[in-house]
Amino acid sequence: MEPIDEWTVAELKAELKDLGLSNSGNKEELYDRLLESEEDEGWDEDNWDEEDSGFDASEMVASITGAVLRNRVALGAVLAVAMLVAAVVVAGPAVLDMLIPDKEVEPEVNVWDFTLEERNQTDVQTFFVNDDATENVVLSIPLPRNLSSVYVGAYWGEEDEQPGGIVGCDKVTVEVYDSSVNKSNQYSLSNTDAMSQDCDADKTEPWDKIWYQYTLDLPNMTGFEGTQEEALALWEQYNGIGTGEWRIDVTVDVYTIWGTVCDCEDGEDVQLTISYIEYEVNMAKVVPPDSTE
Repeated sequence: MEPIDEWTVAELKAELKDLGLSNSGNKEELYDRLLESEEDEGWDEDNWDEEDSGFDASEMVASITGAVLRNRVALGAVLAVAMLVAAVVVAGPAVLDMLIPDKEVEPEVNVWDFTLEERNQTDVQTFFVNDDATENVVLSIPLPRNLSSVYVGAYWGEEDEQPGGIVGCDKVTVEVYDSSVNKSNQYSLSNTDAMSQDCDADKTEPWDKIWYQYTLDLPNMTGFEGTQEEALALWEQYNGIGTGEWRIDVTVDVYTIWGTVCDCEDGEDVQLTISYIEYEVNMAKVVPPDSTE
């Protein structure tokens, strides 16, 4: 307890009043009465009963709270320490588990199989393209479908052309744009020249004059060994390929074989063939024969 010089009469009276004691008399009497009260409230270790010798967190908190009031120590700081000590004593294992987390479990390694389900699609369009005009065709493949192969072929001819007597022909150009196609860089491409000036008056040739073939080389993904995260990364690598918009432009221009002579053609009948193979990737964990899973 602080010396008498650090107390005022008003403070001594207020302390005694809070303790339910008489607060009359001079400063020395007030101080002696408060000092006696402090000594009476002290802990007497000789009077402890053996049955009461166990630790009681609530009694400790109450004692510290009383000391705070008597000694005017910062209440918030002491109470925080008391509550932390009580929590550690009462729930020590749980607190330690929070402070010292378990060692991170290593991801499980398994064997994974990837299977492909494929479906062929073919779309044939026939349209007339005027001279000095372009026909735009769009093949739209939405997610989550995939394409392992895309074929674009064009064949044309004009009904009023006459074999052997032609002095002029149309120039046909077919261009495929895959800039809006997902993962298009994974395809290998084989194709003819994009432009042809062949005269095909009687349509006797059944094959396409201009064609493009996009092919995806899918690896053998059977028996992949790794964690589930690694397997999903491989699955994602081959998922979504070819989705988006394949834009195909067919352009017809007039040109003459001999000088400026023209047979007054007005365009070409164009047959455009689009074939593609859709596939779906399925991923499954390989379960050993002796496993109960």
